[in-house]
Amino acid sequence: MNISKIALVSIATAGSLLAHGFWLNSFEAESHGSSLVTVGFGTGHNLTIEDSVSDRLSLESFNLLTPDGEKIQLKKPLKGLDDIYDSDTINIVDSNLAMQKISLNKKSKAGTYSVEMSTKTNIFTKYIDKNGKNRFFRGSADKVKNPKKIISSLKNTIYAKTYFVNKKWSEPKPVGHKLELIPITDISKLYVGDKIKFKVLFKGKPLDSGFVTATNSLSKGDNALFSNIRKGEASFVLTNFGQWKFEINNKSEEGDLVVSDTASATLNIK
Repeated sequence: MNISKIALVSIATAGSLLAHGFWLNSFEAESHGSSLVTVGFGTGHNLTIEDSVSDRLSLESFNLLTPDGEKIQLKKPLKGLDDIYDSDTINIVDSNLAMQKISLNKKSKAGTYSVEMSTKTNIFTKYIDKNGKNRFFRGSADKVKNPKKIISSLKNTIYAKTYFVNKKWSEPKPVGHKLELIPITDISKLYVGDKIKFKVLFKGKPLDSGFVTATNSLSKGDNALFSNIRKGEASFVLTNFGQWKFEINNKSEEGDLVVSDTASATLNIK
């Protein structure tokens, strides 16, 4: 059984309040006649497993979707973590990545499966306090107590998806995220030099402006490729093996708020 994967992920920052990105990792293995996909969160500045998710992360959804549309809720990251070991030289805590194994066998439906995640929407306000110091507040501007000046308010949501193909490719359907990157290339047959194309949707409709970036896990973080979005699509040529991350940030205005929605994609090629 041949399973290939692409991880659609989301990464966002709001000043120093969101110093880490969040995405979904997926890892494949075949054992005892079954195909196994281990999924879990990624966080930090680099792909694969770099750091542990904060137990303050609040999720709106975290589900497995089968090719026929069945939705299965997955186990969310842990809350209220305690130290396993703590000393002056070393600290050990649970790796809070919500990793879980998905087993597909001969009876599993053929087609493209997806795991989707979205965070609860957060608002971050930057302001100057009565003493003239810059401050950040997790909440809307009207909840800030006695500000001297409101500088800006950012409304942020992070979306993530991962796809795996069981037996044969089928084009995934939108899952209803406000901002989505959906592969329209057969992701079960990707090699160096191939082109991958994405459908880019905002509120369910093709996004007609902006750009998507792509970085590779074997390259420096500042070595990125760019693709303009044309008629709701973006495409890249895969110039290297390893893990790739595709990313889009779409900003709009909602009254006095700057609305920042983020979605990105990672995939592994051999």
